[in-house]
Amino acid sequence: MAKLIVNGQVVEQFFDASLSQYAVAQIVTENFGEDSTFSVELTVDEALQKSRQVVRTNLEQQVADSESILGTTSDTVHLLLNELSGFVNKLSAAQSLAEMRSSTTSLKAAIGDIETQVANGSLSFPYQTKGQSDVMNDIIARANGVDAVIKAQ
Repeated sequence: MAKLIVNGQVVEQFFDASLSQYAVAQIVTENFGEDSTFSVELTVDEALQKSRQVVRTNLEQQVADSESILGTTSDTVHLLLNELSGFVNKLSAAQSLAEMRSSTTSLKAAIGDIETQVANGSLSFPYQTKGQSDVMNDIIARANGVDAVIKAQ
């Protein structure tokens, strides 16, 4: 839990970190006087959570709401699933190198230019900024978490 520090002294060991700065200022003024100074010391987990919330708020304000982002993600997965299915079916039926190359036509038309856009900097993905290792750890943790909940039902 967060700590509330007023005039250099810890006055609350288990402080609610979700309170707004304005609300904390009111509490401090009411309990310690108008000239009091204060700070809230967050735990590492609370600081991470607060940082994530700031990023999510900025995304919602500057890019799209969560439902729209989820919709775009869903569209992306469906496009890839359809194209990959077509590719696998054509590739498995190919009898020659020419037929193998031909099997990539639809997939290349759908997503082939993405690699070029990433290479020239006109497109970047969040996982590149976050770091692939961190993203993989998130994927694994969420997959295991969801699986555990499903198994417990």
